[in-house]
Amino acid sequence: MTGDDKERRTADAKLGRDTIGTTPQSINFFADLEQAEAKAAAPKREPLFGQTVELHPWYMDLDRKSGHEKRASDAQKALSHRQDEARKQREDPLAQMPRTSRPTQPTSQAPASLSEERQLPRFFGGGLVQNAQHESAALPDAAPRRAFRGESMYVELLQDMICTVLAGESHLFTPREQACLSAIFTMPYDARYLFARLLQRKRDQWYRLDKLEYRNDVQDLAQAAHDLCTPFAAPITLSSSTEEAELYRFAMMDAEMDGGLRARLELLTVDELKSLARQLGRRVTHPTRAALLDTLLAKPTNATLCFRADQLGLQTQPTSERLERAMAALMQGGCLRLVPAATHLLDRVALVYYRGPPVLGSMLTSAILQRTRKCHFPSYTVQRTHDLFADRAQLISFERACAAAEQADEFVDAWRVNLDAARACAQLLLDCEAAWQDALRQMRATWPEGVPSAQYARMRFHAGWPLTRVLFKGCEALARLGQHEQEAAVLKQLLAQRYFWRGRRGAWYERLSVIAARHGRKDEALRRCLEALDDPDTPWAYLARLQRRVERLESQLKIPLPSRHFFERLRPPTQVSWVGVREEVRISPGPQTRTRWRSDNGSACSVEELCLERYAQQGFRGFHCEGDLVFFLYVLLMWDVLFAPVPGAFETPYQRAPLDVDTDVFSFARRPTMERQLTRIEQTGGLDIIQSVDARERPQQTYAQGCRWDMFSPDVVQEVALCLGGRALAALCRVMCEEGGGRPRGFPDLSLWRYSDRQVRFVEVKSPNDRLSESQKVWIDALLRAGIHVELAKVQDA
Repeated sequence: MTGDDKERRTADAKLGRDTIGTTPQSINFFADLEQAEAKAAAPKREPLFGQTVELHPWYMDLDRKSGHEKRASDAQKALSHRQDEARKQREDPLAQMPRTSRPTQPTSQAPASLSEERQLPRFFGGGLVQNAQHESAALPDAAPRRAFRGESMYVELLQDMICTVLAGESHLFTPREQACLSAIFTMPYDARYLFARLLQRKRDQWYRLDKLEYRNDVQDLAQAAHDLCTPFAAPITLSSSTEEAELYRFAMMDAEMDGGLRARLELLTVDELKSLARQLGRRVTHPTRAALLDTLLAKPTNATLCFRADQLGLQTQPTSERLERAMAALMQGGCLRLVPAATHLLDRVALVYYRGPPVLGSMLTSAILQRTRKCHFPSYTVQRTHDLFADRAQLISFERACAAAEQADEFVDAWRVNLDAARACAQLLLDCEAAWQDALRQMRATWPEGVPSAQYARMRFHAGWPLTRVLFKGCEALARLGQHEQEAAVLKQLLAQRYFWRGRRGAWYERLSVIAARHGRKDEALRRCLEALDDPDTPWAYLARLQRRVERLESQLKIPLPSRHFFERLRPPTQVSWVGVREEVRISPGPQTRTRWRSDNGSACSVEELCLERYAQQGFRGFHCEGDLVFFLYVLLMWDVLFAPVPGAFETPYQRAPLDVDTDVFSFARRPTMERQLTRIEQTGGLDIIQSVDARERPQQTYAQGCRWDMFSPDVVQEVALCLGGRALAALCRVMCEEGGGRPRGFPDLSLWRYSDRQVRFVEVKSPNDRLSESQKVWIDALLRAGIHVELAKVQDA
């Protein structure tokens, strides 16, 4: 045994490692035979990155997933580092070759001459991914760590997200992408921290290092930026994906900034631009940002007078060089920007992790709120569905479809003031129609008889789901542009399928009927309404308006009375009138005014607050909350239904509600559990459920959808529940479940109760000329059918 082997075995014994059979002199033939037989019996797995040996994936390591690093002493780290270097030299295949036949070692870390197949095994230490377990001890001495204070939550949460995704769905990412994600763990801690923080900020932005407030968490910000910009792999010169070819580093410095001097000047503040102008001798009459930029970039050269004793005279010096030096003095450390390909990859990881675009902003916001105890998310069983995306192609299609759906929503918000947004949305519809047809063909090939109810919830993660949203938002754009025939053609295509967005079929039927009636085809309009009434997927909220449309069309078509349809009318609310003094209050700034009313104490108030005062005189307590109180009651009563373990509903620990809330999937997936809970509420009144859930969740202010702990006290919630009774509560909960489990739309403005005689009233407040909307009429009818008193309060000026 050599001296090195003795030293290594002694060190292994100190660290508690098993040293049996670790040297060439220690051979156990029986152990080798048992290992060979076990290996032959084990199922074969495809090696990672084309290697001949695949060890336990690095992302399954609990230390790596949680972000914690081993707290080894300095001596142990140094010893472990020497052992790793010795092992790499022994296992280096180049060491076994004659010196004359060895390839020339390149000088750069990621040479372009190496192919990806050769560069990746080189980067991962000769093909053993586990050898680079990304421990702090494996980092080179040139990459210092800060004094250990525990990992930052930003680093820990980012690593946890990556490991969670790769542990079950690594097949969705290419070897190049997996290598990029693995390289995050090999970076020094400061670089990882800087990368995690910049991922939380705006995309495609340049950031000045001197303006980043991370110096308390990063020892050397300049070194961290340099590590981010250092290539971790060889650039791909020939690749089918331009974005994948850029996955060889995480960031770039301002030397690669497009736009020249102007782009760099735009990163300066106005005061800094003024300082530059003074240094260059430029005068600006109106020192706005635009004027300062134009002045600084006005001339290519300036003549400057030199006053040095040995060189008195006039010299010409390029303004750009002087400007560069002055800017370098101001922008200490330069600028940094994350590579778009890297941020796009992390966004894709977040899409897989959250099962959609993050709802609270950036990719780590929800996790950070939970970690900092600013939000306590509900407790539920997280069930990661690892086969949600069949392959990478399906994920890419879903990603693109989600981006198109977000763009369509932005157009809808914009076309209220700009008609060009409606045109852009209509064009987006045309661009996505072919992809939507492809999605339908896939579904018809998979489910020719229709999607079973048990599988319908998974349709939300198919590209056809967000593409269907693009199509019906595009129909709204076509209606805005007056292109009704094109709109009708798209609506017919939407109604011809039942794979995506069944809950929207009522709206599609109604709109198709309106278009036909406006173009003189009233018989077709009537037929569409009758089809909608016979369709089991038509939501209840559309039934009343479709029934009234049928009666109106039959009257216009002069259909004989015996052949007409007669439906039950919606129940009207009780109408009351109040008188108040109206005041016009000017909205500053601008000439607009808004209507305010004089309260009993002489101050200005809203019309809803005036009505609350009038009802308070009758002994009622209440809120202007537009259904928030009832929705809070619903969440407390149906807590076990909302957070029941449904496949695909809870994929991450950071959810306020199930992923399928506000969709028609919600009631389909929970029908048995929902019916049992509704029966219990009707029979018992539900007060015990409310008290139990409220006592458990209120102390920690659980961040669940609809929970207004700050607005409604336990006494208020229990009093309203007692006044409503079990039958009314069960009826309200059923309606909200059928509507997708989300917040009610069209609920009356005021929620009032009088505990002395157990009375509850819901009041819709209108001015004398206002009329009820269709959704308000439906909700009023539902409340009246549940036995709840509803009033329509009209306020008139005195």
